[in-house]
Amino acid sequence: MSDFICVYFGHDSNNPDKWWNINAKGFATPSEAEKHGLFMMPTAGVFGFAVIEEGEDFWELILDRSILPPNYSIDCDRLGTFSIQPAPQLTMV
Repeated sequence: MSDFICVYFGHDSNNPDKWWNINAKGFATPSEAEKHGLFMMPTAGVFGFAVIEEGEDFWELILDRSILPPNYSIDCDRLGTFSIQPAPQLTMV
């Protein structure tokens, strides 16, 4: 049985290289999670959202139901909390 999560995010004013993230869990379908993300989009400071399907031993980003910037990375800690951050930039040395 899968659970669907909406992770919405915005710019962290204290650290310009990080975003804050809020995980909203417990949606029964991807469309419910997407609807929540679309509801949160007009909120000041929200950049976008990701819809994630989470199973017992997997998780998968549902791209066609998410609004994401061009360069991002997604991470999940061992407690099941997802984090969306700007992708690290490569630097030539």
